[in-house]
Amino acid sequence: MDAKFFESLYEGDSADGVKVGMGLTGGDFWPRIAGCSMLYRGTAMNLIDFTNILAVSEAEASEISPPIYASHDNGSIYFYVIRRANNFGREERTLAAAVKVSIDASGDLAQPQPNSVFETGAEQVDGSKVQLVWYYCPIEQQSPPVCFNVYYDAGTGQIDYEDPIATISYVGRMFYIYKSGPLNTGKYLFAIRVEDSAGMENASLARIKIELNIASPGVINILSAKAV
Repeated sequence: MDAKFFESLYEGDSADGVKVGMGLTGGDFWPRIAGCSMLYRGTAMNLIDFTNILAVSEAEASEISPPIYASHDNGSIYFYVIRRANNFGREERTLAAAVKVSIDASGDLAQPQPNSVFETGAEQVDGSKVQLVWYYCPIEQQSPPVCFNVYYDAGTGQIDYEDPIATISYVGRMFYIYKSGPLNTGKYLFAIRVEDSAGMENASLARIKIELNIASPGVINILSAKAV
């Protein structure tokens, strides 16, 4: 028998055992042959707190809710896992029944978004143009992308996220390229955001800060490329 629910074979129920049995039924311990389902959570899949049972439901219940005291901070991410226990107190060890919950800055559930791009690079081409190269990986994405929107600051230091300077269609896992028009010597900020079929654009704050030197063709200094 699982030590989480029983102190020993003969000495009675543990605190978790009482919580599960009494909380589920209001008095009887493990009265149902099917057992029950228990809810756990953590801030990452490898940080699930399996010592703290948040809620208990029937084994075949179609839904289970965390208690009111289990608050969700704004701008946070939580991972919930459901595990079942049978009428003998033996518990599953699965991570298959897991769900990721993202909370936005307003405290609401965040809308599904594509992943952010990574492996971003830049180079000076054709004398006074900038070429951006990036990679997109669909693993663990919340929503599949349809295109990439490219933005820049026109040398002002403030990126205009309202009007993309280019839209590149997504065609699979590969490297993508954008080439700008002729630019003057100076510093520029570029950003690439991913958009899904519903028009939802990921809120990545990653940007590429570069310094263009027309007097030295082929030379471009990447001052920073930060993924957020």
